[in-house]
Amino acid sequence: MKETKLKDILDYEFLSDLEISDDEKFIAYKTTKANEKENTYDSSYWIYDFNLASSYMVSEKASLAGFTKDNKFFFKKDSTDTEDIFYIKDSPGLARKFFSIKKDVSLIRALDEDLFLIKASDKKSKKEKEERKDNDFYKEITSLPFYLNGQGFLEEEKSSFYIYDRNEDKLDLLIESEPYNSLNFLDINWDKKKIIFSKDNYTANKVMEFREDLLLFDIEEKTLKTLIEKEFSLYTARFIEDKIIFVGSKMQKHGINEDALIYLSDYEGSYKKLVDDDFDMAFGNSIGTDARFGGGHIFDTRDDRFYFLVTEYENTKVYSINLKGELREELSKNVEDFILGKDDIYYLTMGPKTLSELMSKNKGLLLENKVKSDICPIETFDFDSNGDKLRGYVLLPKDFDQNKKYPTLLSVHGGPKTEFSDIFHHEHQMLASSGYIIIYTNPHGSSGRGVEFSDIRGKYGDIDYDDLMTFTDRAIEKYPQIDKDKMGIFGGSYGGFMTNFTIGHTHRFKAAVSQRSISNWTSFFGVSDIGYFFANDQTDADMWDSLDKMWDQSPIKYGKNVKTPTLFIHSDEDYRCPLEQGLQMYTRIKLNGVDTKINIFHGENHELSRSGKPKGRIKRLTEIKAWFDKYLKNEN
Repeated sequence: MKETKLKDILDYEFLSDLEISDDEKFIAYKTTKANEKENTYDSSYWIYDFNLASSYMVSEKASLAGFTKDNKFFFKKDSTDTEDIFYIKDSPGLARKFFSIKKDVSLIRALDEDLFLIKASDKKSKKEKEERKDNDFYKEITSLPFYLNGQGFLEEEKSSFYIYDRNEDKLDLLIESEPYNSLNFLDINWDKKKIIFSKDNYTANKVMEFREDLLLFDIEEKTLKTLIEKEFSLYTARFIEDKIIFVGSKMQKHGINEDALIYLSDYEGSYKKLVDDDFDMAFGNSIGTDARFGGGHIFDTRDDRFYFLVTEYENTKVYSINLKGELREELSKNVEDFILGKDDIYYLTMGPKTLSELMSKNKGLLLENKVKSDICPIETFDFDSNGDKLRGYVLLPKDFDQNKKYPTLLSVHGGPKTEFSDIFHHEHQMLASSGYIIIYTNPHGSSGRGVEFSDIRGKYGDIDYDDLMTFTDRAIEKYPQIDKDKMGIFGGSYGGFMTNFTIGHTHRFKAAVSQRSISNWTSFFGVSDIGYFFANDQTDADMWDSLDKMWDQSPIKYGKNVKTPTLFIHSDEDYRCPLEQGLQMYTRIKLNGVDTKINIFHGENHELSRSGKPKGRIKRLTEIKAWFDKYLKNEN
């Protein structure tokens, strides 16, 4: 075994995107691995065959995959100027062409052996492509938001939903989806006659609103009925028996980060809560790591039960609920993705020493995916802060010696409504292998402990900062090996915000790395893809009626106090926390006469540390380590 090296992240194989055949003989999954030479990622689809108890590769560079109703695996492999081409794997050997559609297909669901529901847009003609290229010297902006992180500037693209009949090679138009107020597919019922859609809502002036409509579409009659209009921010909706079960938040008490509840509706839009108001669960996986890649399921239904993934304390679990509101825990530990069998649940799970591995609830481990290096140990302790008991994590360096002092790094997660746990985190392990103690916790604002805990609106830099400093004090008391004269702080997004805020309020840290950060709420309001609603909501203030309150929560206000050498890392296509946020803080510290620099990654976005191009991710880690080595180990 070996220590975790900086470039080990190039060797990891990430599993994601589970699918299962109806006969439960096959599970499909995607693997993704970095390709440093091409500076990209190579993805492949694999099939786990229960009869063979092993896997085989189906295709490289495929997308939009699934199983037909007769248990054959299909996927999109090629996209030309005129058609999208789908292939099928139904026997040993190479996949064969299945069908092609003269559209840009963005969604596909098998309805029968030869019937498919698709969402697609028209292919661009050669003339249209040339016109767009000729006009790419400027952008015309008429909507809000006008760009989205990871997508770029928004275009008015029209798409439609169709039924595709493979036997007749025919597309039957169901309903058009407009560029604004667009329709999003959620579920189709058991007899393939009804579809649930959500609809985005924009004002007449093209400003996106925060609540969607829930719609019911009749396929035979081609009629669309609005069931619930602009009441909820919707997570999902599913057919269950003769009802619709949906998850949504009214955002009335705790703003945009308010945890959602589960509701039951009939086909006329009359709904009721299926859970009590104190249900208080955070849907989805909000545990942070840089060692996952790809998507997964959060919701599913089988028979009379609705299944859902939640983050609960420092863990991810799957629960189910029936129409009587009876809740049942199904999976209890570190779930990354799940799919339902008839009498089993198959899922990806991640631990302190593994990347995502394929598991069966009944059968146990199916596919192993261990990290091929020595894992530095993680210890935990509980401490009290601001009326709650929090958990602290201490990652000890390789060959830890109780009689030595070690430079120590406080890591702050993003969000703030995410959290850290003990699952594998490459960056943390790499730094620990390099001789650092890494400490981290989940301050108020984090996910998994209920909405009262996660709601820090108007208290940014207050209760959360206090939690982090209290935790740091407790860690120093419990671990005398921490060299309190050689401490650093780092984090990204909200973690970057807290890094900026912290170095303006204390000089205890001798080096800092602030990544994809917020420094100034007043300018963030107008430049972030979420700024126009997130800034006001989270600061509980606005620039017109309570500017001082928004300014008081802006790290740049305290920039004149900074004496900590700070490295800034930002991407020039980060539209979530735009580059100017890092530049403002960099400029202020530079004027203080403090050593600082900013690394700007071209063509990268807010996801640099998690899914950025391999060379960018390696360079980022190299710069972080070098900065801390310079100031905490006296290495030039």
